Amino acid sequence: MERCARKEKIVFSSQHRQDDKAIFIRSGIAAAVSSIKNEKGKDIWLYGGASLIKTFIQERLIDIYRISVHPIALGAGKPLFEDLEERIALKLIKTNVFQSGVVQLIYEPQ
Repeated sequence: MERCARKEKIVFSSQHRQDDKAIFIRSGIAAAVSSIKNEKGKDIWLYGGASLIKTFIQERLIDIYRISVHPIALGAGKPLFEDLEERIALKLIKTNVFQSGVVQLIYEPQ
């Protein structure tokens, strides 16, 4: 079955939820993402909390890291990459600078 132009919403959650406009994945994240990557379609964009992102990093499911630096000094906050089991070498492949002052750094794992 070929994907249509609309975006599919896939939700990773340990809680049991239901929504006709989303696909829910509660376990087997690595296998599910591998299956999704093999489907015809566009890139997968991951938005989520630190725990979900940490899982994707540890399972080596991220092909491209897009990190945006906003010109605001907060003085406190959560670490971007917390409690990683090992270092991940990243290679800078592109930068984007926006009129707002935001700088986007695009990396791929080495």
